[in-house]
Amino acid sequence: MIDEDNVILTLGWPPTINSYYGHARRGKKLVKFVTSHGQKYRDGVIESVHYQLPGLTIDYRMYVEVTLYPPDNRTRDLDNYMKSMLDALTHAKLWTDDSLIDQLFIRRGETVSNGGAVLIEICEAAPILRLPEWM
Repeated sequence: MIDEDNVILTLGWPPTINSYYGHARRGKKLVKFVTSHGQKYRDGVIESVHYQLPGLTIDYRMYVEVTLYPPDNRTRDLDNYMKSMLDALTHAKLWTDDSLIDQLFIRRGETVSNGGAVLIEICEAAPILRLPEWM
């Protein structure tokens, strides 16, 4: 949904980065690949983006606010879920590249019993801050 200057998107609960990517040795080379679990999540993100925000591709500097609603009360490090989700959104072509994210705010929402959820709000980033003179 696009609400004035904000883009709002909901997604399912993401896999951790450890279950999204796998590694395999090809001779002397270690190769990174998207696991079947990661591919299933990526496909769901592509479908969600194309359904909720058809034709949108962001190409400006962004402020991204992410609220993660976990599926249960287990202890979780929220940052472990960000890379897989941001990579899937890049693959879905929501933005030209996730390097356009200048500000990223992550918070935990309440537990939801339907398998968890994610709410993402995107707007144009504020100007880049200068280093304080006293530093």
